[in-house]
Amino acid sequence: MDIKESLKSFYDAQAEKYYHTRNKHRADADIFLNEIESSEKKTISVLEFGCGSGRLLAHLSQLKGITIHYTWVDISKNLLSFAKKQIRGKNAAKNITATFVCDDIVHYLKWLKQESFDFVIGIASFQHIPTIQERFFVTKNAYRVLTYEGKLLMSNRSFSRWFLKKYQKDFLHSLKRYILSFGRQQRNDLMIPRKNGNTIDKRFYHIYTLSELQKIVSLSGFIIEKLCYLQKWKETASRKKAQNSLIIAKKSIFLKNE
Repeated sequence: MDIKESLKSFYDAQAEKYYHTRNKHRADADIFLNEIESSEKKTISVLEFGCGSGRLLAHLSQLKGITIHYTWVDISKNLLSFAKKQIRGKNAAKNITATFVCDDIVHYLKWLKQESFDFVIGIASFQHIPTIQERFFVTKNAYRVLTYEGKLLMSNRSFSRWFLKKYQKDFLHSLKRYILSFGRQQRNDLMIPRKNGNTIDKRFYHIYTLSELQKIVSLSGFIIEKLCYLQKWKETASRKKAQNSLIIAKKSIFLKNE
């Protein structure tokens, strides 16, 4: 089973659990809401890839006076079935319309028209894209489908001291594969174990350094407005303490990266 099929199988099996347990408020979503509000647009289109069971919806519903066209894309049909419950529930926000897409984001982006969205969002999802070619494909096509002054907003897992300690063996396996492949396989590609019922599955993660994110996103044409590590969702200069990375990048013809 390849990496994407493995991810799909895992999330299909765990969809109900994720729906019931992944409803905690995410502070990175607040950062993204601030970006959306600051655009001062009254109608916006949002594409979220790796949307899961739709936790971002609860955050978007806080935005009053804005009409939101929200496209949810996820590889797991079961996670999307729970996402649909949220948009169609009695507490659903009246200002949000939704399109649900069960697809790999790499495949889906191929068919989108240029300048279709104001925001492209990836919350803990870009980290699951398995190859460097596909990562560039996603960011380059995110640039293509964004309107001018539109933004790419992403948060991903980072190499904190806690993460390295907990997954030390997995990191050493990754480093070994990197050495034996003479650098063809990236050393930050990890297969992280996770319990799936009575079995232990391994999910693919690529853990980005800030310099790597900067390279991928800037070479795709974006102007990077913010690139940092986050510790408990607050900016930190310490990679060792950071649980996540954050990048905010804009499609613009007026600015240049320094």
